[in-house]
Amino acid sequence: MVKIRSNKARVAPAPEAKHACNTKDKFASDNHSMNSKKPAQSLLCLLDALSTRPAFLSIRRGLFLVLPLILVGSFTLLLRNLPFAEAPKAVDALLGPMGVRACDNITSATFGIAALALACALGGANAMRASLTCPSAPAISPMLGSLVVLSCFFVIVAPEETGSWAISFSMDRGLLLAMIVSMASSSVFVRLARIRAFHLPEEVAGHDPVVRDVVTVMPAATATILLFACIRLMLTFYGATDLQQTASKLLALPFQHSGNGLGFGLLYSLSTQILWFLGAHGPNVLNTVDVNILTPAGLANAKAVMFGSPPPYIFTKVFFDTFTCMGGSGSTLALCFAILVRCRDRGMKKLSLLALVPALCNVNEPLIFGVPLVLNPAFAIPFLLAPAVQTVVAYAATLLEFIPHTSVGITWTTPLLISGYVATGSINGPLVQLVNLTLAFFIYLPFVALSDAVREKHGKGVMLTLLEVASRCESVSPDTRKCLTLPGEVGRLAHTLANDLERALNDKENQLYLVYQPQCNHATGRVVGVEALLRWDHPIYGSIAPPIIIALAEDMNLIDRLGKFILLEACKQRAAWSAAVPHDLVMAVNITPRQLRNADFAKMVLDTLYGQKLTPTQLELEITESSILEPDSHTLDLLTRLRVLGVRLAIDDFGMGHTSLRYLRAFPVTTVKVDRSLTESLNCNVQEQIVRSILDLSRSLHITTVVEGVEDVQQLRVFAHIGYQTFQGYYFSRPLAGRDCLDFVRSFNAQGQQIRQYLP
Repeated sequence: MVKIRSNKARVAPAPEAKHACNTKDKFASDNHSMNSKKPAQSLLCLLDALSTRPAFLSIRRGLFLVLPLILVGSFTLLLRNLPFAEAPKAVDALLGPMGVRACDNITSATFGIAALALACALGGANAMRASLTCPSAPAISPMLGSLVVLSCFFVIVAPEETGSWAISFSMDRGLLLAMIVSMASSSVFVRLARIRAFHLPEEVAGHDPVVRDVVTVMPAATATILLFACIRLMLTFYGATDLQQTASKLLALPFQHSGNGLGFGLLYSLSTQILWFLGAHGPNVLNTVDVNILTPAGLANAKAVMFGSPPPYIFTKVFFDTFTCMGGSGSTLALCFAILVRCRDRGMKKLSLLALVPALCNVNEPLIFGVPLVLNPAFAIPFLLAPAVQTVVAYAATLLEFIPHTSVGITWTTPLLISGYVATGSINGPLVQLVNLTLAFFIYLPFVALSDAVREKHGKGVMLTLLEVASRCESVSPDTRKCLTLPGEVGRLAHTLANDLERALNDKENQLYLVYQPQCNHATGRVVGVEALLRWDHPIYGSIAPPIIIALAEDMNLIDRLGKFILLEACKQRAAWSAAVPHDLVMAVNITPRQLRNADFAKMVLDTLYGQKLTPTQLELEITESSILEPDSHTLDLLTRLRVLGVRLAIDDFGMGHTSLRYLRAFPVTTVKVDRSLTESLNCNVQEQIVRSILDLSRSLHITTVVEGVEDVQQLRVFAHIGYQTFQGYYFSRPLAGRDCLDFVRSFNAQGQQIRQYLP
């Protein structure tokens, strides 16, 4: 198989690099560079901590869950609101009455129930998280959590007149209350479910564990719904019969006496953005301001122009739609471009390309829900700042008469530049739009990079947790699954990588490839072998640590396919070197205990060797000492057969595990590789006695020794003084691509005797 660790650079590694079986060379170097920028690291830690707060995390994931509805609804909404005068008529004629009704039904079934969908998603997610974070409490079914939250949402939000329900349950008006009620009701339910007084006796439920879990927490569910019913009664008593209308009226109060100056414009811009950031459709929630202030201002301007008078108002609905909502509230069209230019996340770039078409027509929901922007600390500043700056620029341009006052009503989906010209009747309108778009682009740009850094930092934390699990030394039972059964984010990442690993084995994109690290003998001045090391360059997550690849391959029963791929690639490379390297140069390939359970393993090895015209003596199979291989008769027979034919057998990471001596006694071992932990910490008599005893034992059994992890001349001198001759590590070479490794072998063999000057 492959080596289940990466080597570190010759320079002193960061402290993190020594954890989890030394598999974190890439991660450690990243952490080391971050340590040199402590303020930036502190900011990233703060943003990561904020973004991973349980409430924020639940809401953003809930928004992700309803993203399919939003994407379908956005394109349908755009189709029914094309910006040009004749376009809607053409679409209606093309679709026909049934097609038009179908589009309207799709919009209602997506945007129209988004609040309900979000409530269900949040209820289920919070119930699942509660069960994972408190295993001692009764398990809460995610479905039950969704139903409780949904009931509370209906109880407290639904207006008395059923005709208004569509508004309360839609994305436009109901999203903010859906989040508030969902988080509050699910939190109450979870807390009550952990109190023993709210549990029914288990014997009431019978034998079915699922039914028992539901029945046990039934009093908590009932109490939660009754509590919110009481809250609704109190609201009704004080006159708040329709929570949506009451909230809209309260939010409109600050605008009643704010005038129509710059202060009003900034207040409206910031208010809509804050509402969007909290998860509510800002302009729609502030519809009262639109109806009572902005629309009348536009009509007054139009009337003044008609009678030849100067327009009295700068801020109208058309003003905000044209100059501060390019791509929708938040100027998300600028964010689209910033992501495409600066973002390193390929998935985010693809989302931006998908969202670009609706954003050109001022439909911003795909980005709002897909990034997501809601409660995302990394984008809070630009999401609020960009529209405010655009408001000031457009206000100044109007005040200085660079552009006329807006007065002509235009369709809100009219694209950029066209809308600027139609709204002002001047070529300067599109120019101001371009200026505003450019300003917003540069405002968003650094925060896209910051978001990347926060996402990568959080992703590395999850990846390191997965790495620690994958690196554990556990039983190799065929039914054991290390990673796919993990809960939470780590488990989801494992599932994603497992599926991607299967695709990587099937496609030809060369995500999976081998590198080779030389093993140098100072006595002969020659490279005596190279070790094949697996690498996986994931298109999204970057370099994946080998232990994760191995654990996922075993969990997915792909280990035999992966092992065959590695052996074939290594043998192909060795065959390609045949004319340029000594015949006895050994190619070392790692295998796992599960591969040895395959009855056809020996045949596969021999077929691969003979297919590449290699001799068995040119191959060495390495078994990691810490992988807990049981020396059963089948395994012993298989390895003995391969050894008789000439294939070499090495024990990797030898010296620190409980099975070292048992392996030497049970298997036909030809090589032991001294564990790198001994190389790194040879600073006491006990450690030195261990490595001396390994060498003495190996010599008495005629077994070759290789010292791993040699990174500096001091380590080389110490081990050479003890009597070791063959070394592997960054002091000599890092893992190299095939052609580079061949160049190293040639160079070292030609000049290898020079190494003696460093030795006793």
